[in-house]
Amino acid sequence: MRTHLKYLLVLLLLGFTGQTQADTDAQLAQNIHELRSEGYRAATYLLIDNNLFERVREPGNRETYNDALGNMEKLLRLMDNPQELRTPFNEFVSLIRELENQPQEQEAHYHLATVNRIMMAHGALDKAAAAQYSTLAGTISEHLHALHQQSLETSQILLLYQNSMFSSIGIYFIEPGESVFQNIDASIVQRSASLKSMLPELSDTLQDLDKQYSFIQPRLLDHRADWVPTIAAFYLQRNTTTLNDLAREQVRQNKAS
Repeated sequence: MRTHLKYLLVLLLLGFTGQTQADTDAQLAQNIHELRSEGYRAATYLLIDNNLFERVREPGNRETYNDALGNMEKLLRLMDNPQELRTPFNEFVSLIRELENQPQEQEAHYHLATVNRIMMAHGALDKAAAAQYSTLAGTISEHLHALHQQSLETSQILLLYQNSMFSSIGIYFIEPGESVFQNIDASIVQRSASLKSMLPELSDTLQDLDKQYSFIQPRLLDHRADWVPTIAAFYLQRNTTTLNDLAREQVRQNKAS
C-alpha cells in the first residue's frame, strides 16, 4: 500500500513539474515573440519617420518607435538580458540614436545610409530572437504558436510595405523575392481560417481582424500604386496588438488551468 502511494506521489510530482516547465516555456516564448513584435513596430515607425513621401515629419512617429524600444528594454530585463539578444538590441538602439543626432540639413543620402544600417541591425536582432523562439516552438500549444505566427507575419508584411518606399534600403528580416507579398498574404489568410477552427470562442474577434486586414490588403498587394504608410500601420498594428493580447491571455489561462 505504501509503495502504491509513493508511486502515485511520484507521478503527481512529475506531472506538476512537467506542467510548470510547460508554463515557463510558454511565458518565455510569449516574451520573445513580444520582443520581436516591438522590434517590427520600432522599425516600421522609423521608416515612416524617414521616408521621402511624408512632407511633414510627425513627432508621433518618433514617440511610437521610442515607446517600442522602451518595451523591448523591459522585456530583455524580464528575460535576464540574454547576451545573444542584448548585444544586437544595443546596436539597433545605438544606430537609431546616431540617426536622430544627424543634422536635419545633412544630405538625404547620409540619412538613408544610416537607415539602411538600422534595418540591418533590426534584421540581425530579429534573427537572433527567432533562433531563441525556435527552441521553444515545439513545447507550446498549437494555437499559441499560430497566434504568434499570425502576429509576426502581419508585422512582416507591414514592414515590407514600408520598406518598399525606399529604393536604397535593403530587406534584412525576410528573404526577398518577386512574390514575397503574395506569399505572406496567402499565409495570413490561410492561418486566419485555421485559427477560427482552433479557437471557435474567438471567432468574432478573429472576424474583426479579417475585416481590418482586408481593408488594407489591396494596398499591400499593389504596393507601388499609391503610398499610405501611416494608414497601413494604423490598421495592421491594431491587428498585431489584438493578436498579442489574445496570445497573452492564452498563456494566462494555461497557467490558471
